[in-house]
Amino acid sequence: QMHKHLLTMFVMIFIISCGDNEISNQAPSFGFQKERIVRVNEGSTDIGTFQAADADGDEISYSISNSDMSITEDGLVTFNIIPDFEVENVYSATITASNDGGSDEINLTVYINDSDCEFDTAAAFNFCLFH
Repeated sequence: QMHKHLLTMFVMIFIISCGDNEISNQAPSFGFQKERIVRVNEGSTDIGTFQAADADGDEISYSISNSDMSITEDGLVTFNIIPDFEVENVYSATITASNDGGSDEINLTVYINDSDCEFDTAAAFNFCLFH
């Protein structure tokens, strides 16, 4: 009698644990590295692409916390402004990737490289040095 009872419990636990695996939906993931640092030349609006992966192959939505930046559905981050080293030389943002399975975040820090010449010398812009 005891043996039959244990077998029944084992079968029930097995069914429940297998059932949970079938319906679990994993959250998107940016991976292990949560701090991302990028350098951008002043005057450039391109920052970079930051994509999360979803083990289930589900669609991922992206958002970014800094209103001076935008992120596309493909994870491409750009400035909504023209960055100027003299105005602000570091920008920070949190990028969130989410779907029905949950979400993941990374912290983005963008350092602006200073130019030796300003934009009123646009004709000679190709010769400007960034540091």
